[in-house]
Amino acid sequence: MGTQISLKLSNKMLESAKKYADAYGYENLQDFIRELLREKLFEDESVSGFQTYLASEASLAKNWLTKEEDEAWKDL
Repeated sequence: MGTQISLKLSNKMLESAKKYADAYGYENLQDFIRELLREKLFEDESVSGFQTYLASEASLAKNWLTKEEDEAWKDL
């Protein structure tokens, strides 16, 4: 179990962060902030890219263009 913190952001920063998190498939703002901290604090270490994987998967699912693309990639 972790420790909960409180973070005060300007309205502009909060809205921008929410839009970014949504656009890149983060489940919520907390996951986005946690991933940012991991990148800054552990950039020289081998950290699991699980959150990045989840964000990529969700983003790709939102932005997949056509059934033809789906068909073209199905065997890869």
